[in-house]
Order: sequence, then C-alpha cells, then structure tokens
Amino acid sequence: MAENVRMAANKKELDDLVSAFRQNRLSLHKLCMQGTRTAILQDIENNIENVDDYSVIWIRGSPGVGKSALAASIAARLMKQDYHVVSFRFDRTQSAIITTDALWCAVTLDLARL
Repeated sequence: MAENVRMAANKKELDDLVSAFRQNRLSLHKLCMQGTRTAILQDIENNIENVDDYSVIWIRGSPGVGKSALAASIAARLMKQDYHVVSFRFDRTQSAIITTDALWCAVTLDLARL
C-alpha cells in the first residue's frame, strides 16, 4: 500500500514537471497542407513501419522549405497510430529559452513518461 502511494506521488511530481516544462515549450507548427508532401510523408511512414526498434527522424534544410510543417505532420500521423512521439523545434525568436539543453530536457522527460 505504501509503495502504491509513493509511486502515485512520484507520478504526480513527474506529471507536474512535464506540465511546467511544456508550458514553456514551443508547440509544433501547422501541418502540411492537404495533398502536399504526400510522397515524403508516406516514405517516412513506411520506413518507420519497417523498424523493429526506436527511430529518430532528423529533419534539416534551408529556412522556409517546410521543415516545421513536415515535422508536425509526421508527429500527428504517428500519434494517430499510437506511436510514442517526442517532438521539439527550435525557434530563433526564442533562442534564449529554446536551447539544446531544453531539447534534451524534453527528450528526457518524454522518455521518462514512457
């Protein structure tokens, strides 16, 4: 009984930390427009389905090419399929708080919840 109470208290503390962190974390961008980037989205989905372990999707490219929209679309698709998704985006307008340290805090918190 005492163990259950301790576990519940630990879970609440972790949930409170995650909630506080998420309030200071940028949300994902808008999704890709309907009918756009369908080939790359399907290719990523197919590659993930063929992996038996955890995957990392790293999106890079020039400014303005749609990386944020692509990431949001991938995350939304995977969450609909009950995948556990850890997502994070950098924003130069918030560079004082959205740092690489914040990235690893987000990953750590999301993995701890998993």
